[in-house]
Amino acid sequence: MMHDNPLTPALSDLMKACQKFKTTESKVLAIHLNKSPATVRTEFQRAMALMNVNSRYAALKTAEENGWLEVASKQH
Repeated sequence: MMHDNPLTPALSDLMKACQKFKTTESKVLAIHLNKSPATVRTEFQRAMALMNVNSRYAALKTAEENGWLEVASKQH
């Protein structure tokens, strides 16, 4: 059972970019997302607050585990 996804489209894009590029580094993600590193940092802070976690990696894992990133191999 999937939990309701609290992530905005922008935060979902950020988490998907983390998966794709295998990084949580603001500068790297900012380039790929065409945003400033400051915007990426702010979005990470929002995502971590929404998920009640204290690291970028934990936010990514939480999003993955809850199926919020629409990964190809959906778990039931």
